[in-house]
Amino acid sequence: MGYSQDPDTKHPTILNEVRRRALAEFLRKHRELVIQPADDKQRGERKRRTSGLRREEVAQLARISATWYTRLEQGQEVRPSAAALGRMAEVLRLTPAERAYVFQVAQRADPNEPSNSVSESASNALERFVVSVPCPACVLDRYWTLLFWNAEWAALLHPWLSGPERNMLRYIFLDSGFRALFVEWETRARHLLAQFRVDFGKYIDDPKMHDLVGGLSEQSEFFQQIWGEQQILPWSGNERSFIHPERGLLKFIQTTLLPSADPSLKVIILQPSG
Repeated sequence: MGYSQDPDTKHPTILNEVRRRALAEFLRKHRELVIQPADDKQRGERKRRTSGLRREEVAQLARISATWYTRLEQGQEVRPSAAALGRMAEVLRLTPAERAYVFQVAQRADPNEPSNSVSESASNALERFVVSVPCPACVLDRYWTLLFWNAEWAALLHPWLSGPERNMLRYIFLDSGFRALFVEWETRARHLLAQFRVDFGKYIDDPKMHDLVGGLSEQSEFFQQIWGEQQILPWSGNERSFIHPERGLLKFIQTTLLPSADPSLKVIILQPSG
């Protein structure tokens, strides 16, 4: 069976030589550690007497060209997609930690990684922390979807949290009632989307990211317009102002924390500014 020389040309090249070398050495070492082909049926049930796979075997089982895989192991400039890396990880029988390392070194987002990969114990500890905060606080995943929040956050965003929608971007761009909470909504929406683009860049290989952006582009002309402006802003602790339907004008200073257990999550804390 033949495979194209470089099947993933639409994906960015790993430009950093240190990253390419690290990935090459890791793949080569783990290829040599495989005891037998991952798919015995494809090998005619033949058992190998020596450990290790040949490059050609890895390429065949991962459905990529042998030439392309050889270039990868040699540390040359190639464009591995997340899907190709995932197939190689399966062939090499990598542990979850080893698989995560491959994707981190290659600067790709693992399509099999859940949006909230934090362990249950760490998640519970994070939720307890958020609940204990005496001002509005919540946790967002990489897609800016609410995972959990405290009573103060619920009071601020009532009644939206009573519905099924949990994504903050969809709230902001698709819900006219939610927009009414913001002072100078259009300016705030531009700033938020410029900040979200930073996360989009981190997980640009994640299909769910593209689904989110594509869906918002189809449903909101304003989103489509400002997304096309390619603006980027870092997260900041600037003042956040809301016009609450019952409590009137509320002003906060936002603090954003990234949990060490899963830096793709964000802890958002709104401290009253006076």
